Amino acid sequence: MKRFLIIFFTINSFLTTYSQSPIDFSIFTDGQSDTAILSTTDMLNKLNWQAIKKYCTGENGHNAYEYKGKDSLLMKYRYVEQGGESSFEIVSYKDMIMEYYSDAGTSGRLSSTSFFGKNVWLMYVSEIMPSLSEEFKLASSEPNTILKAYYKLLGVNTRDEYGFICEYSAAGRATDRRMAVITLLKQHRIDLIKKLTEFSNLQTKLYAVDALIYNDYLAKQKIQQLEKNLKDKQKQLDRLQKKHADKTRITGINAQIKATSDSITYFNSDLLSDTEWEAINNLRDSNLTVKTCGNSGSYKIYGTPISELLSEKAMADIPKRYEGLKRLGYFW
Repeated sequence: MKRFLIIFFTINSFLTTYSQSPIDFSIFTDGQSDTAILSTTDMLNKLNWQAIKKYCTGENGHNAYEYKGKDSLLMKYRYVEQGGESSFEIVSYKDMIMEYYSDAGTSGRLSSTSFFGKNVWLMYVSEIMPSLSEEFKLASSEPNTILKAYYKLLGVNTRDEYGFICEYSAAGRATDRRMAVITLLKQHRIDLIKKLTEFSNLQTKLYAVDALIYNDYLAKQKIQQLEKNLKDKQKQLDRLQKKHADKTRITGINAQIKATSDSITYFNSDLLSDTEWEAINNLRDSNLTVKTCGNSGSYKIYGTPISELLSEKAMADIPKRYEGLKRLGYFW
């Protein structure tokens, strides 16, 4: 009875103190090292998670959820205030925090915070993909965004499907692997994308191929603009030399011409080689079937011949589809 009264008054005290906001968001901090291993139990105790769950009835505008990830290896702890004014989510792997984010809301004193545990993520990847060959592993020195996107593209914690916009609920959205390859494109990790054209998973391989086709398209656009600029600069230099202009102006134009030429060389290295185009064409002619998803009103996986997805018309449409995603904000 005495123990029950202690628990009752502890919870009652907590609910009274935090009647407006049950979360002490100062517990979340951006200052943690990404190689640190944080205890999930310690974090939940600091937050007083059990009391938060009792407080969050939904009817009072506060909700708390505790559930397993889709692969059953992860536990997620989520709190959200009605209207999304404030929230947090903790993702735990074997009682170690893999990542968290928190937002105290516009009225809070603290800004949004986040944490990604690089070492915990790599332990999780090892369990998900125990047979991954060394050639497809990344060094732990890679930036967090690259590590996360790269392994998601390989299939860690993502659906095995290929598509651009797929219908998951009321509205379509880009697939997780699509968002992962966009991250690699934004960071210009073409080296990693090219590596994945040799990966065994056909869906992953196709994401890599279409990203390279889009990157090739962007490089050609850049080169075209730079070559026009180079011609203009060369004409300007010829005029200056004919007029015997001062050396300072001529030196300046020469420096601009060199910088433009260097940029052309840089973007030329992004163009797909004849050998790489041949590999893409061989993949198209392989008679394989890809698991695709669409946005035709309901979520469904379709078997689609790769010859259709890499037909001449389909490849010509790839840049348009990426530009469509850009307009939707997926490249922010």
